[in-house]
Amino acid sequence: MTSVLDTRSVPAAERRDYWSAGIAERFFPMEVESVEASSFEARLAGGQMGQVGVQSIQGLAHRVARTQRMIATADPECLLLYLMTKGSIHIDQDERSCVLRPGDIACQDTSRPSTFEGREGFEVLVFSIPKSFVGAQAEVISRHSATRVVSGPGRLTGPAAPFLAQLARITTIGGGFSGPDGEAAADMMLPLLRSMYGAQETADPRSRPEALLARMQRYVMENLHDPDLGPESIAQAHYVSTRYVHKIFAASGTAVSSWIRERRFEGAVGELRRSPETTIATVATRWGYRHPASFSRAFREVHGCAPRDARQLPLSA
Repeated sequence: MTSVLDTRSVPAAERRDYWSAGIAERFFPMEVESVEASSFEARLAGGQMGQVGVQSIQGLAHRVARTQRMIATADPECLLLYLMTKGSIHIDQDERSCVLRPGDIACQDTSRPSTFEGREGFEVLVFSIPKSFVGAQAEVISRHSATRVVSGPGRLTGPAAPFLAQLARITTIGGGFSGPDGEAAADMMLPLLRSMYGAQETADPRSRPEALLARMQRYVMENLHDPDLGPESIAQAHYVSTRYVHKIFAASGTAVSSWIRERRFEGAVGELRRSPETTIATVATRWGYRHPASFSRAFREVHGCAPRDARQLPLSA
């Protein structure tokens, strides 16, 4: 079913607020600014294609921004794949930026601050693709956000544009796909994304959270000394949202903070046993604690004894 958001349905003075509220409801909170103070017009038509949301956005020049505060408030954990059809837009994210013109393709990650600026009149197709649907490929794509997909002879970008446009046309104005056909159409986007962003093909991209979890766990083991190690730093290092980090660890049967703490204490107990001359303060610093007192308190909560008594514990404790 197609949903429509059209600023022409409200008085001119109310259009920006109307658009901001409508975009927040259909996407997520964003700051909207008019580039031309004298007028603001925009229209959105959208529908659902399996797990992928599809929108057509038309408008006069305006700018939207997504801040860290807004991300903390609401994050659908999606990749936004853009296909320009008219005019031009400028997008940026993570110190990358590009201008898109008709036929160009690029993406943004909803879990990271970004801006989107339409220049003059424009029309863009937007595919909202859940990261969980994409799997480990989402991490690769996020590294190339706000970067125009390279086109040219032998590249899939050329035929990809009309294919995506046809999917959007059916979804937004053609009555939409039936349930099974919508799922199949969404599935067809996965090899397209892999090809455009140069990732190696896997048998089933949606079965890859385990591989991402393994990389996150390796990252944790390599950074246990860092007192700032936590869900946020793990998310930043792997181009996903903090909430997705929690989800990945929860699926393995543990909370991310608990897993980090257990690994730290395993290492700390081992060092206390092996190096009785090492001070508690030194051990605390080496295993990611800024203050020996907080280390001792947390250690006692877990092991029921003070760190100095841990020299008598078995190394597997």
